[in-house]
Amino acid sequence: MLLRMVMVAVFGSAVIAPALAIAQDNKTEALMTKTAAYVARFVDQFSNVVAEETLVQETTVPRRKRTLRSDFLLVRYPGDAQWQSFRDVAEVDGKPVRDKEERLTKLFLEPAASAVRRARELQEAGSRYNLLDIGTLNNPLMVVAFLQDGYRERFRFNLAGLDKKLGPTVRQVQFQEFKVPSLIKGNGNQDILSRGLAWIEEDTGRVVKTELRIGGRTSPISIITEYKFDEDLGINVPIAMRDWYPDGTGEIRGVATYGRFRRFQVKTEEALK
Repeated sequence: MLLRMVMVAVFGSAVIAPALAIAQDNKTEALMTKTAAYVARFVDQFSNVVAEETLVQETTVPRRKRTLRSDFLLVRYPGDAQWQSFRDVAEVDGKPVRDKEERLTKLFLEPAASAVRRARELQEAGSRYNLLDIGTLNNPLMVVAFLQDGYRERFRFNLAGLDKKLGPTVRQVQFQEFKVPSLIKGNGNQDILSRGLAWIEEDTGRVVKTELRIGGRTSPISIITEYKFDEDLGINVPIAMRDWYPDGTGEIRGVATYGRFRRFQVKTEEALK
């Protein structure tokens, strides 16, 4: 009798499991679709918004510390689906960087195609102020970009538990990139598959927190961004980023805070002849 009961239980689970898996897949797809719609609204609302970023970096070998104050912004032109986020460094350890306002003004006055290229150039130029060569990885919006409709098919998403410390309906979502070429490249154009977590409100699709992990399983690069709702913009905006880069002999850690969100406007005057 005992053997028969076990067999019935096993047979029953074999029938139920696929149904549970389908239900879970449907729930995951519904949440990620809602999140993609929210991210599209986020890009619309956050485009051409400038945030003041204060980034403090420290290395352990050798021991060094640096404070960068920058403008962080998202640039997208009307009718252009492509957007670019970047930081424009204004001060390094309290010393001003020259021509800051002129750089931003030129960026917004240029045609869309050349402006996106120019934004990348400014982003790469700003990265040289980092204490170590970490490129442009320290971007608080990286995971939000991955959650867009155009990138979703590159990732596997799995729902994890609720994190009620962040909100009553905030669900943890695990993501893993599986398609190559990868979105992030290493030295020599090497493919580096991304993974991590996103904390998402189930009822709104708003992104509350993200964690990007890159590299080995034991000591990966980690970039964590926290968001908070902004009444004026009607979206969750980044308020803090913590990043960590182990390099075998030491590490570099960064803590960034964001505030003073404002729309960037350029006034032009034409002289009539």
